[in-house]
Amino acid sequence: MTRLEAGSLRVEPLPTWVSPLLDRTLEMLGGAAEKRGVGLRSEVAAGVPMVLADDQRVLQVLSNLVGNAVKFTPAGGTVTVRAEAAGGEVLFTVTDTGPGLSVEEVAHVFDRFWQARSTRKGGAGLRLAIARGLVEAHGGRIGVESAPGRGSRFSFTLPALPYEEHPVPPPSLAATASGAGLTVYDALRSEAIPAVAV
Repeated sequence: MTRLEAGSLRVEPLPTWVSPLLDRTLEMLGGAAEKRGVGLRSEVAAGVPMVLADDQRVLQVLSNLVGNAVKFTPAGGTVTVRAEAAGGEVLFTVTDTGPGLSVEEVAHVFDRFWQARSTRKGGAGLRLAIARGLVEAHGGRIGVESAPGRGSRFSFTLPALPYEEHPVPPPSLAATASGAGLTVYDALRSEAIPAVAV
Protein backbone atom coordinates (compact mmCIF):
# COMPACT_ATOMS: atom_id res chain seq x y z
CA MET A 1 0.00 0.00 0.00
CA THR A 2 2.84 2.37 0.84
CA ARG A 3 4.53 1.65 -2.49
CA LEU A 4 1.26 2.30 -4.35
CA GLU A 5 0.77 5.64 -2.64
CA ALA A 6 4.37 6.65 -3.27
CA GLY A 7 4.06 5.73 -6.95
CA SER A 8 6.95 3.29 -6.66
CA LEU A 9 4.99 0.11 -7.39
CA ARG A 10 5.64 -0.83 -11.01
CA VAL A 11 3.23 -2.62 -13.29
CA GLU A 12 4.48 -4.11 -16.56
CA PRO A 13 1.48 -4.50 -18.89
CA LEU A 14 1.78 -7.16 -21.59
CA PRO A 15 -0.82 -8.76 -23.90
CA THR A 16 -2.64 -11.20 -21.64
CA TRP A 17 -5.41 -13.73 -22.28
CA VAL A 18 -8.42 -13.24 -19.99
CA SER A 19 -9.66 -16.82 -19.50
CA PRO A 20 -6.47 -18.07 -17.75
CA LEU A 21 -6.66 -15.15 -15.30
CA LEU A 22 -10.13 -16.23 -14.19
CA ASP A 23 -9.17 -19.91 -14.15
CA ARG A 24 -6.16 -19.23 -11.91
CA THR A 25 -8.28 -17.10 -9.59
CA LEU A 26 -10.75 -19.94 -9.12
CA GLU A 27 -7.91 -22.39 -8.55
CA MET A 28 -6.51 -20.18 -5.80
CA LEU A 29 -9.82 -19.56 -4.02
CA GLY A 30 -11.86 -22.66 -4.84
CA GLY A 31 -10.77 -24.43 -1.65
CA ALA A 32 -11.75 -21.50 0.57
CA ALA A 33 -15.13 -21.24 -1.17
CA GLU A 34 -15.78 -24.95 -0.78
CA LYS A 35 -14.98 -24.83 2.94
CA ARG A 36 -17.51 -22.03 3.39
CA GLY A 37 -20.14 -23.77 1.27
CA VAL A 38 -20.08 -20.95 -1.29
CA GLY A 39 -20.42 -21.64 -5.02
CA LEU A 40 -17.66 -20.01 -7.08
CA ARG A 41 -18.09 -19.62 -10.85
CA SER A 42 -16.54 -17.75 -13.75
CA GLU A 43 -18.07 -16.63 -17.02
CA VAL A 44 -16.13 -15.40 -20.05
CA ALA A 45 -18.29 -13.83 -22.75
CA ALA A 46 -17.64 -14.80 -26.35
CA GLY A 47 -15.23 -12.55 -28.21
CA VAL A 48 -13.44 -11.10 -25.19
CA PRO A 49 -10.16 -9.55 -26.40
CA MET A 50 -6.82 -9.82 -24.68
CA VAL A 51 -5.94 -7.16 -22.12
CA LEU A 52 -2.81 -5.12 -21.60
CA ALA A 53 -1.98 -6.15 -18.06
CA ASP A 54 0.62 -7.23 -15.57
CA ASP A 55 -0.87 -10.67 -14.98
CA GLN A 56 0.50 -11.06 -11.44
CA ARG A 57 -0.95 -7.72 -10.38
CA VAL A 58 -4.30 -8.45 -12.00
CA LEU A 59 -4.40 -11.81 -10.21
CA GLN A 60 -3.83 -9.88 -7.00
CA VAL A 61 -6.81 -7.64 -7.81
CA LEU A 62 -9.03 -10.60 -8.65
CA SER A 63 -7.97 -12.59 -5.59
CA ASN A 64 -8.63 -9.58 -3.35
CA LEU A 65 -12.10 -8.98 -4.79
CA VAL A 66 -13.11 -12.64 -4.99
CA GLY A 67 -11.57 -13.46 -1.61
CA ASN A 68 -13.50 -10.59 -0.05
CA ALA A 69 -16.74 -11.75 -1.67
CA VAL A 70 -16.24 -15.36 -0.51
CA LYS A 71 -15.45 -14.16 3.01
CA PHE A 72 -18.72 -12.27 3.38
CA THR A 73 -21.09 -14.53 1.42
CA PRO A 74 -23.01 -16.95 3.65
CA ALA A 75 -23.11 -20.70 3.05
CA GLY A 76 -25.34 -21.58 0.14
CA GLY A 77 -24.54 -18.34 -1.64
CA THR A 78 -22.67 -17.79 -4.89
CA VAL A 79 -19.80 -15.64 -6.11
CA THR A 80 -19.57 -15.13 -9.88
CA VAL A 81 -16.60 -13.67 -11.74
CA ARG A 82 -17.28 -12.45 -15.28
CA ALA A 83 -15.30 -10.84 -18.10
CA GLU A 84 -16.78 -9.15 -21.15
CA ALA A 85 -15.78 -6.67 -23.85
CA ALA A 86 -16.76 -3.06 -23.18
CA GLY A 87 -15.67 -0.74 -25.97
CA GLY A 88 -11.89 -0.47 -25.90
CA GLU A 89 -11.73 -2.15 -22.51
CA VAL A 90 -12.50 -5.44 -20.83
CA LEU A 91 -14.95 -5.26 -17.93
CA PHE A 92 -14.40 -7.67 -15.02
CA THR A 93 -17.16 -8.11 -12.45
CA VAL A 94 -17.33 -9.98 -9.16
CA THR A 95 -20.92 -10.47 -8.03
CA ASP A 96 -21.94 -12.04 -4.71
CA THR A 97 -25.12 -12.95 -2.89
CA GLY A 98 -23.88 -11.61 0.45
CA PRO A 99 -25.49 -9.11 2.84
CA GLY A 100 -24.78 -6.07 0.67
CA LEU A 101 -23.67 -2.58 1.70
CA SER A 102 -25.46 0.63 2.64
CA VAL A 103 -25.00 3.89 0.70
CA GLU A 104 -22.63 5.13 3.42
CA GLU A 105 -20.60 1.94 3.31
CA VAL A 106 -20.31 2.05 -0.49
CA ALA A 107 -18.85 5.56 -0.22
CA HIS A 108 -15.97 4.28 1.95
CA VAL A 109 -15.44 0.71 0.76
CA PHE A 110 -12.15 1.49 -1.04
CA ASP A 111 -10.70 3.55 1.83
CA ARG A 112 -7.61 2.28 3.63
CA PHE A 113 -8.23 0.34 6.86
CA TRP A 114 -12.02 0.66 6.46
CA GLN A 115 -14.42 -2.24 7.08
CA ALA A 116 -18.21 -2.30 7.08
CA ARG A 117 -19.55 -2.44 10.62
CA SER A 118 -22.07 -5.12 9.70
CA THR A 119 -19.46 -7.45 8.17
CA ARG A 120 -16.27 -7.01 10.20
CA LYS A 121 -14.43 -10.31 10.42
CA GLY A 122 -10.87 -9.30 11.12
CA GLY A 123 -8.17 -8.34 8.65
CA ALA A 124 -6.49 -5.02 8.05
CA GLY A 125 -9.10 -3.55 5.72
CA LEU A 126 -6.59 -3.08 2.88
CA ARG A 127 -7.71 -5.60 0.25
CA LEU A 128 -10.03 -3.25 -1.62
CA ALA A 129 -7.74 -0.23 -1.30
CA ILE A 130 -4.90 -2.26 -2.82
CA ALA A 131 -7.19 -3.50 -5.60
CA ARG A 132 -8.12 0.08 -6.44
CA GLY A 133 -4.48 1.18 -6.55
CA LEU A 134 -3.47 -1.68 -8.84
CA VAL A 135 -6.37 -1.14 -11.25
CA GLU A 136 -5.64 2.58 -11.46
CA ALA A 137 -1.95 1.82 -12.06
CA HIS A 138 -3.11 -0.03 -15.21
CA GLY A 139 -5.15 2.97 -16.35
CA GLY A 140 -8.42 1.25 -15.43
CA ARG A 141 -11.39 2.12 -13.24
CA ILE A 142 -12.94 0.28 -10.29
CA GLY A 143 -16.32 0.63 -8.59
CA VAL A 144 -19.07 -1.12 -6.67
CA GLU A 145 -22.85 -1.37 -6.78
CA SER A 146 -24.59 -2.71 -3.68
CA ALA A 147 -27.62 -2.47 -1.45
CA PRO A 148 -28.48 -4.08 1.91
CA GLY A 149 -29.85 -7.58 1.42
CA ARG A 150 -29.13 -7.57 -2.33
CA GLY A 151 -25.46 -8.54 -2.53
CA SER A 152 -22.63 -6.58 -4.12
CA ARG A 153 -21.18 -6.20 -7.60
CA PHE A 154 -17.58 -5.03 -7.81
CA SER A 155 -16.29 -4.15 -11.26
CA PHE A 156 -13.07 -2.95 -12.84
CA THR A 157 -11.75 -2.30 -16.32
CA LEU A 158 -8.47 -2.96 -18.09
CA PRO A 159 -7.33 -1.69 -21.50
CA ALA A 160 -8.10 -4.13 -24.31
CA LEU A 161 -5.59 -5.14 -26.95
CA PRO A 162 -7.03 -4.43 -30.44
CA TYR A 163 -8.03 -7.67 -32.19
CA GLU A 164 -5.68 -7.03 -35.10
CA GLU A 165 -2.74 -7.12 -32.66
CA HIS A 166 -3.68 -10.47 -31.12
CA PRO A 167 -1.20 -13.33 -31.46
CA VAL A 168 -2.49 -16.77 -32.41
CA PRO A 169 -4.20 -18.19 -29.29
CA PRO A 170 -3.05 -21.46 -27.73
CA PRO A 171 -5.19 -24.46 -28.73
CA SER A 172 -7.14 -24.58 -25.45
CA LEU A 173 -8.22 -20.95 -25.80
CA ALA A 174 -8.95 -21.30 -29.50
CA ALA A 175 -11.31 -24.19 -28.71
CA THR A 176 -13.10 -22.13 -26.06
CA ALA A 177 -13.38 -19.11 -28.35
CA SER A 178 -14.93 -21.19 -31.13
CA GLY A 179 -17.82 -22.30 -28.91
CA ALA A 180 -21.12 -20.42 -28.80
CA GLY A 181 -21.99 -18.10 -25.95
CA LEU A 182 -20.30 -18.51 -22.59
CA THR A 183 -18.27 -21.17 -20.91
CA VAL A 184 -19.02 -21.38 -17.19
CA TYR A 185 -16.64 -22.99 -14.71
CA ASP A 186 -17.86 -24.15 -11.34
CA ALA A 187 -15.05 -24.21 -8.75
CA LEU A 188 -16.78 -26.97 -6.83
CA ARG A 189 -16.80 -29.29 -9.85
CA SER A 190 -14.06 -30.46 -12.15
CA GLU A 191 -15.88 -30.21 -15.48
CA ALA A 192 -16.68 -27.26 -17.73
CA ILE A 193 -20.39 -26.62 -18.30
CA PRO A 194 -21.40 -25.01 -21.63
CA ALA A 195 -23.89 -22.21 -21.02
CA VAL A 196 -26.68 -20.89 -23.21
CA ALA A 197 -25.62 -18.11 -25.57
CA VAL A 198 -26.80 -14.62 -24.57
